[in-house]
Amino acid sequence: MSNTLRRIEIPIAITIICTLLQIIPFYIQVKPLETFSDTFRSWMILVATCAFFLGAASLTVLHSKKIQRKPTGWQFSILVLISMTVIMLAGLPIPEIGLGDKNPVFDFLFKNVLTPLGATMYSIIAFFITSAAYRTFRARSNEATVVLVAGILMICYNAPLMTSIWPGFTPIGDWIFSVPNMATMRAVIIGAALGAIALAMRVLLGIERGYLRGGEE
Repeated sequence: MSNTLRRIEIPIAITIICTLLQIIPFYIQVKPLETFSDTFRSWMILVATCAFFLGAASLTVLHSKKIQRKPTGWQFSILVLISMTVIMLAGLPIPEIGLGDKNPVFDFLFKNVLTPLGATMYSIIAFFITSAAYRTFRARSNEATVVLVAGILMICYNAPLMTSIWPGFTPIGDWIFSVPNMATMRAVIIGAALGAIALAMRVLLGIERGYLRGGEE
């Protein structure tokens, strides 16, 4: 019995069945399949919600071990656990006792802690992106020159100081964003869609097994 449950064909069959139950209702109107597809999507939301609790548990175990070992900066692990516990308890959807997203503690932490931290992270990333762009956008070829010029024009387009100095940056930036950028994005989206279709077909046919124990037989 144990060896039977370990057979690789079982998860492949489950994957194929679940995938077809989601795809078929989009092409064939069968009421039982449509009902089950809606129910299946609700199950998916529940599984994703449970994954958040698993993430919280994993984070708790990780930082608890750091607190026990007390390496450099272990005090920050205490701060992480306290913050996570407070915002989780304050955000529980129990409005009868004053909890939820309308809770003043949750609202304060979200607006005055989480949002500024997110903005700080993005601002730090901006410096890394600028540094990478400086190293990458070097006019070593004609193509690199075009990318460099387009990048400079888009920076000027998004900088209010530059558009106030010369309003011509605005129509140039709009054209770059609407024509070459849009064409490139469409090509990327089409390529990604074709790749996703090919990967889905490989999974449905049982050829792609990378999601099963690293692809082992």
